[in-house]
Amino acid sequence: MSQGTPAYPSSCASTSTSKRGQGRTRGVGLEKSLGSRETIGAYPEGECGGVSSTAATYRRKIGMGSSVGMIKLDHFDLDYTRQEDVRTVVETMMTARRTHRNRMHAYFKKFPSKEAALLKPHPDTTEEQWKELCDLFTAKHLCKQNKKNRSKLTVNHAAGSRSFQRTRACMERMDAFQRQCDLEGKTYTEIEHQLAKARDEIEAMRAAREKDLQEFAKKQAEMEATLRDHREEQRVEQERIRLEQEERMKREQERMQVEHEERMQKNKNACERSKSAYGQKYQRNWRRKCPL
Repeated sequence: MSQGTPAYPSSCASTSTSKRGQGRTRGVGLEKSLGSRETIGAYPEGECGGVSSTAATYRRKIGMGSSVGMIKLDHFDLDYTRQEDVRTVVETMMTARRTHRNRMHAYFKKFPSKEAALLKPHPDTTEEQWKELCDLFTAKHLCKQNKKNRSKLTVNHAAGSRSFQRTRACMERMDAFQRQCDLEGKTYTEIEHQLAKARDEIEAMRAAREKDLQEFAKKQAEMEATLRDHREEQRVEQERIRLEQEERMKREQERMQVEHEERMQKNKNACERSKSAYGQKYQRNWRRKCPL
């Protein structure tokens, strides 16, 4: 922006789409930004604003965002001889066009077919404009090209919205990194291929490790089942041995009892024979001593 531009904010720049919380959520983002210890107050040489990741939050929270008592200005005094201003305007217009086209495409995808979409144009477009957009969204060669371009993407964009100064700083860092890679004999594409190869190797190692863990778990389950079967066999064998020992002891006790009874019967018979023999001998001796 040239030096002749008034220091009044634009009506389109004074609005914000961020959701402001209440109570405990108010100011949490600013506290996190201040707690990160990142330099957000110093601007690099030649820049008009901060380029750090927290510069937008810091400027939105403590910068001048109120338009009370100020004149509404909907146009800027740009110097089109400066390449920066021209690039800013072109990028802004391209962003607005992409946003409008994406919004129209999101509305178009709600209909099952092109004919159904033509019956109900978008409220912000005319019938001619809506017909051109429908033709654009259903062009087969463009759909094939979009599919081909999407298939070439290796990393999905997840950077979010950034300010112009921060975007330019990121591009300059990427250019410096590319020059360093060129000096080392490597290109950014080669590095991306190396990173993709490393990711594939990591995924392969992770899959092999997962497979080894599954095999180990399977072997462990088999070993536990074998151990349970072995323990059951041991229990059955010990029970069989115990029953055999009890049966053998029972038979031994019965045999000893029978032998004891036989021995007692023999002793009894011997005593009776001895008693009978003694009585007969006593009678013979008495008859000898006392004959009739």
